[in-house]
Amino acid sequence: MTATLDFIIGRAGSGKTHACLDAMRQRMAEAPMGPALILLLPEHMTFKVERELAASIPKGSGFLRSYVFGFRRFARHVLLETGHMKVPRISDVGRRLLLRKILVKHQKEKDLDVFARAVRQRGFTESLSDAIQEFKSYRLTTDVLREAAEELAKGNERLAGKLQEMALLTDEFAAEMQGKANDAEDMMNQLAEAILEAPLLNGAEVWLDGFIFFNPQEMAVLRALLMTAARVHVALPMAGISEGKERVRLDLPENLQETALFNRPYRTLQAIRRMAREELGYRGAIPIHLLAEQHRFAPASILRGMEQDLFRYGGSARPEDEGMQLVEAANRRLEVESAAADILRLVRDEGWHYRELGILVRDSEAYGDLVRLVFEDYGIPFFEDSKRPSIHHPLAELMRSAIEVVSRDWRYETVFRCLRTGFFPPVREDIDRLENYVLEFGIRGRKRWQQEKPWDWHHRYSLEDGEQVDEDTASTLALIDSLRRQSVEALTELERDLRAADDVRGYTKALYDFLVRLEVPVRLQEWAEIAEREGRLADAAEHRQLWDDSMALFDQLVEVSGAEKMTLSDYEAVLSDGLDALQISLIPPGLDYVTLASFDQNSLDNMRGLYILGADAATMPRRVREQGIFSDADRLHIAETLAACQKEGEEEHTISRGGHEKSFGEKFLLYRGFTEAREYLWISYALADAEGNGLQPSPLVKKMRELFPKAAFLSIPLETVRRDDDLLLAAPRPALSGLANALRGEREHQEMQPCWRDVYNWAMRQKEWQRPLRLALSGLFAHAGDGRIPKELAEQIFAKGTVLRGSVTQFEKFRQCPFAHFAAYGLKLQERREYQFRSMDLGQLLHAVLKEYSSIVKRDYANRWQDVPEEKRAELCEELVNTLAPRLQSEILLSRDNYRHLKKRIEKTAEQAVGHLSAWAAVSAFQPAFFEEAFGHSDDEVHLRPLPLGDGYALSFKGQIDRLDLHECAPYYLILDYKTGHVAINLFEVYYGLRLQLLVYMMVGRELLREKGEKRLPAGILYAFLQNPLLQTRRKYTQAELEKRVNAELRMPGWVLADLDVAKAIDASFGFIKPGLSKVKDEKKKDVIGPDGEPVMDFDANSRKYGYIRKPEEFELMLAYVDYILRDTGRAILGGDISASPYRLKAKKEQTACTYCEYRDVCGFDPDIEGYAYRDIGPEDDDVLEEKMAECTGKEDLLDAIHRGSEESD
Repeated sequence: MTATLDFIIGRAGSGKTHACLDAMRQRMAEAPMGPALILLLPEHMTFKVERELAASIPKGSGFLRSYVFGFRRFARHVLLETGHMKVPRISDVGRRLLLRKILVKHQKEKDLDVFARAVRQRGFTESLSDAIQEFKSYRLTTDVLREAAEELAKGNERLAGKLQEMALLTDEFAAEMQGKANDAEDMMNQLAEAILEAPLLNGAEVWLDGFIFFNPQEMAVLRALLMTAARVHVALPMAGISEGKERVRLDLPENLQETALFNRPYRTLQAIRRMAREELGYRGAIPIHLLAEQHRFAPASILRGMEQDLFRYGGSARPEDEGMQLVEAANRRLEVESAAADILRLVRDEGWHYRELGILVRDSEAYGDLVRLVFEDYGIPFFEDSKRPSIHHPLAELMRSAIEVVSRDWRYETVFRCLRTGFFPPVREDIDRLENYVLEFGIRGRKRWQQEKPWDWHHRYSLEDGEQVDEDTASTLALIDSLRRQSVEALTELERDLRAADDVRGYTKALYDFLVRLEVPVRLQEWAEIAEREGRLADAAEHRQLWDDSMALFDQLVEVSGAEKMTLSDYEAVLSDGLDALQISLIPPGLDYVTLASFDQNSLDNMRGLYILGADAATMPRRVREQGIFSDADRLHIAETLAACQKEGEEEHTISRGGHEKSFGEKFLLYRGFTEAREYLWISYALADAEGNGLQPSPLVKKMRELFPKAAFLSIPLETVRRDDDLLLAAPRPALSGLANALRGEREHQEMQPCWRDVYNWAMRQKEWQRPLRLALSGLFAHAGDGRIPKELAEQIFAKGTVLRGSVTQFEKFRQCPFAHFAAYGLKLQERREYQFRSMDLGQLLHAVLKEYSSIVKRDYANRWQDVPEEKRAELCEELVNTLAPRLQSEILLSRDNYRHLKKRIEKTAEQAVGHLSAWAAVSAFQPAFFEEAFGHSDDEVHLRPLPLGDGYALSFKGQIDRLDLHECAPYYLILDYKTGHVAINLFEVYYGLRLQLLVYMMVGRELLREKGEKRLPAGILYAFLQNPLLQTRRKYTQAELEKRVNAELRMPGWVLADLDVAKAIDASFGFIKPGLSKVKDEKKKDVIGPDGEPVMDFDANSRKYGYIRKPEEFELMLAYVDYILRDTGRAILGGDISASPYRLKAKKEQTACTYCEYRDVCGFDPDIEGYAYRDIGPEDDDVLEEKMAECTGKEDLLDAIHRGSEESD
């Protein structure tokens, strides 16, 4: 017995599905208890069609005869009915777990060749699973694969190897499944046999709808249906022309051409006809019912014309102007917001229901999250008809990262990925605090995390600091250690259990116990309840479902590989594959909602209104990319080989052409999507993506505008100043955002649409929107505050009693920007410290080395640096670096190979610096007297008098002089400041308070010497570079030439007293300091000869031009000015000045206090906002600056001596 077979064909909107459902309803009305009526559909369509069928049956009527199935559910039903369902069906997760188990075995045995590298790659099991499913669905047995591989080996060994290894893995997969489980493809093979004995199919009438193609497995099922059922109807989308009552013409270009819209369903119809005639003995014509009339689209609608012409070549402009809205938006956010606003318009103003509307996207990654965010803002209920991957859920991350913590020795990144999942006792702020500590001290590895000894590493502010800590530091360390122990308790127990296990069952039980100890089910339930209260129903369902899915994953793990012995890293790979495969299926939130679907899984059908988003050239049509194990070229070779191996009488074998078929199918996917709407179609595209990259509209959009020039077109600009369309006013939250933009336009351009006044007045009357309104407008009316805090508060923050204490660096920071000073020293904000060697660490170490070296030289060499032999210098530098390095940042220079190598380089730098200073000592009459001399602290030798500020307050500054040298015979002293980077001093920086350090040291040095009973004058202030310069060279240099170039790089900048004898005493060679010498010329430009017969020398022109030399009166004026500016700074600080007013160097617009400021993201400084502005400063002539300094300090009398000396020198 064979069923009667007929085809139902028609274009989109002709009513094929409606005809199938109508026929089912008619049969049920005629005989409610007759044979089964079965509708087979693609899986993603079953829910909607079944609901539609149920809704259309009259009240009180039953539909026991009717069934709506996808192939998989149909297989399950028939196999259960016939008793063939003897083993459970393995899930997609289980299949990937089983494949990973097989791959782990081969990885150990190293017996794979082609797939040897791929097995280690994440996601390979998914590709392998897809390939096995495809081979089964095309009924390609492993024998067929091996036969094809033998044939291919003659010319394509690589592809032959692929097929051989695929056959091997497929056989092993089948062997593992034998008697334990079936997968969906095995069930389809069984279904084709079980149908023949299924009572359900006796006399049944079957409709197949929604398909354009049947793979060989499905064709086998269809063949069985034709052998068993009474009637079979196959509905296919196709063009046709009726030629009389019984004849339909199909040989149309739209069907026949390979690239034609309906070519694939046409070929499917021909394949079914051929099977029916050749295999089942059908005689005569097989009826074809053509649905030629359009039932979906109104006659004068653009939608009808689009279905007819959009996907045809050519076409001329049409007159229709209703039913479609084309929208161009500046970006994707505006595009989605506009669609949301239009949906609210239809529902609120036109009386439509949400369930009548759908959204269709081609790029789910770009639009999925955006639609969710915007629709929540607009209060639109929606359902995303796709499965959510669980990979990013906190529970999946917890399981993955917890195993990694143990298997990868407690790496920093893995530990905190785990702790931040939200399942551990410490709250987020405490985990932040713990992470900061771990980063600062470079804590890595299990031993550190699990040690019994408390964590007591702390920051040293000096290498001379001892191990004792103050009370606040001790309290912080105790808190950190407590947080550490809370965090690692559960992970330590997990590690213990995992180490004790050696098979999958043991590992899985350890992981389950770990989750229970953390009370994961309780936490998930709490999250679900919070999500429900906030209206996030999909998130709530996800939280609830994932625990059950995870337990099902554990069951599958144990069932598939329970007794399997494997290493923890192998188990990690298996678990990771399982978690990657976990997907969450959500149910709709109610009955009235907008459905979001993709073109690939399009469950929408015959929607009243449809919104197609993202119609850009990159995705419509989408470029087909090769994916999976076999390339398109591979597939072509395999198909040709299968055809060549075909023997007469055997089943015909082939394989999907992959990208080739997808590229032809792309047109049909778009056709189907664009023709789903029956009354209203919105098509939109963005001009830029999230990163601002430009996008072009799809060629389909361009063709639509050519075909339908009268279609409504709307452009949504980025600026909303001139907009007054209803889309902006659809919902309160976006309306407030639009109001802010409109008011900005009023403020900047004196124009605003009248509707915005109504929005403002409405929002002010709504209590719940008053605060959001203020927030929305806060940015618009943002302006710089007065930049002050109350004087009393400033005194509490910065003064200790009546004294303002601070370092010179602190006061320089204030002069750069008062807010930066407030952030650093008032709020005490700090950048996150990380365990890495920084420039400041290099400076700290080299300073300490030079201090210790100086002490040794003073003790053993009578303070004569030049007397230390070169070999001894190198030995001392190496010894000192090795002694001091362990005290730096918890032994950072000993922690890794690259840092140990850096330590060697630091030894060379120290040796170079010491050597340079020793060479200078040989030509200098100044000898070191004080090293790292601290001042401003209660226990320091130097007791400075605080500077009175008025109102009973005083300023006391603190710091440390790197080195102070004394002249051996004359009453002069010299200040040296060590620097690891290049730096110089300019008078304008002193004037603006940006660089005060050296002058303060000069002031302190004078006081230090006075306290010791010495009255000396400053000979100069210099920067000494602690560097080992790298030289760019284009030729070979001799050793002497190299040393000369290095010495030139290390010449000490600063200011030297404008006294030639003093300068010569500092550096007799003038090769170590910046000032230089030149011969004195007479009026005839000849050398002036001295009494000794040698040319008379004096400071060269550059020394005066660049201000390297200074008169005693200039030093006196500068010291008076430093006193003045420190007092002025102290008064401003205590006066509450915290304004964000950074300096900007006028000569170099790019150089500002903001350039390297770590508080840029905190202060809110924006020169475009009213009240914010840079303080422009710039280089001025020294004469002008000295006059300003004299005016500030009342030292005008010094100017005469300064200028008189200048005139004489001129």
